[in-house]
Amino acid sequence: MRKLCLLICLLCVLPVWAQRADRLKKTVQSTISKAGVGRCAVSIVDLASGERVEVDSEEAFPLASVFKVPVMVELARQMQTQQSPLQLSTPLVMKASDRCIGSGSLQHRPVGTSVSVQQLIEWMETRSDNTATDMLFRRIGLTSVDSYLARLGCPSSQIFLTNRSAWLISLGKSSDFRGLKPQQIADKWNRMDKATRLAAALLAEKENQDLSLSDFQAWEDRSARVQTPEENMIVATAVDNKLSSRDLSLLLEKLYRGELLDKKWTAYCLGVLGRQTFNTRLPRSLPREVKVYHKTGTIAGVVNDVGIIELGPGRGLVVVVLVQQVEDGAEGTAERLIADIANLAYKAYR
Repeated sequence: MRKLCLLICLLCVLPVWAQRADRLKKTVQSTISKAGVGRCAVSIVDLASGERVEVDSEEAFPLASVFKVPVMVELARQMQTQQSPLQLSTPLVMKASDRCIGSGSLQHRPVGTSVSVQQLIEWMETRSDNTATDMLFRRIGLTSVDSYLARLGCPSSQIFLTNRSAWLISLGKSSDFRGLKPQQIADKWNRMDKATRLAAALLAEKENQDLSLSDFQAWEDRSARVQTPEENMIVATAVDNKLSSRDLSLLLEKLYRGELLDKKWTAYCLGVLGRQTFNTRLPRSLPREVKVYHKTGTIAGVVNDVGIIELGPGRGLVVVVLVQQVEDGAEGTAERLIADIANLAYKAYR
């Protein structure tokens, strides 16, 4: 009798869950359409019920700096299992070949600067420091993240580019791409298989290992002067680490549930994501007291934010919003779209 009553209750509740997800999906799709900015992939997961709301969730989108989340998780896994000799207190010394332009201030410190792994992780996630990221990514192995995500059941993963290699290739500063225009670089990159792309990335770094930071920045400044925003978008979104919103949501879901790391390292990774300094996307329209663990990502044509919204003790909501093909000047609209989707999800499940 008890089992029969439980079955009847489940049959009554399940349609309510389905209706809620269906309503939210339609509202999210309408919000995306009204925003009229780029192409958007969305994955929302209620961690209490396992209910999912997805829009274009299977396609691998450019991640920009969002790839720094799986880099941190894989680094934490290697430290937890002692697969890596690194510890949080381990000092790493910055070489000239580590310096990358763009986000972060570490690039401007003198070559030979020593920074702990813990500080590098903090800068990588909370300030999106490109140089800090590359120093860590090289130490754990450029194929390690893809291998790890494949084992988790994330088939879309294409994460093996350092910030420096992606930038050098996009600028055409390697023998594989020298003299090519942005569209030609993108076309050639898209024709390559993963192994060839990795080899090209390693070659770009090797050929430019003695490149000064000032020359690197000068190349980028010249590119910005002579290339159109459309050309910048084409090459930046092609030569980038990629993952689907569904696979990203799976990673974040397993992280929050403690299925990837032990209690200590789970708390550590969430703590870092909770100290994010760029908060104009997922948290923007949420009540101030709501805790959000997240990471943004931005390159030409790409505006992303992915994270976990905490609804209460032990209750969380994964929200992944990836926006590509964002026209120059429309970045603010894309940020508001991400904030609106996060707010819709929060109101549906709080």
